[in-house]
Amino acid sequence: MEIHLGVKPATYEDGTKLSDVMRWNTYGTETIPPRPVLRIAAEKLIDSKKFKKRMKAYLHDVMIYSLYNQGDLKEIEHKLFTAIGQQSIAEAKRIIQAGVELQYNAPSTVKKKGFDKPLFETGLMIENLAYELNEE
Repeated sequence: MEIHLGVKPATYEDGTKLSDVMRWNTYGTETIPPRPVLRIAAEKLIDSKKFKKRMKAYLHDVMIYSLYNQGDLKEIEHKLFTAIGQQSIAEAKRIIQAGVELQYNAPSTVKKKGFDKPLFETGLMIENLAYELNEE
């Protein structure tokens, strides 16, 4: 099972795809510094005590299943990965809303937007952050 973090299909008023904006910010361009918010969020989650506690519970459930043949391993795995996806997206939203963990905007961007909050202008990015589970 895999977790894919990204954005839902959406476009800005000018027709720019949100997925393009996310890609530009993740990897950077000639004029945009890299701001890989989804990777940062996932890495923070993996390093957290909450994640380690959840992994310990997951491994316990797997061991119980193996010993006593109780429970559904696919269901246990699905619950774990769903929780990780949800927590990763919540952390990415927190990072964007806080506006301090990503490389700052250029002065011209701050002037245009009226504030310096990277990856936030209309709220479209935060509203459409999402995860998807690939259960192949």
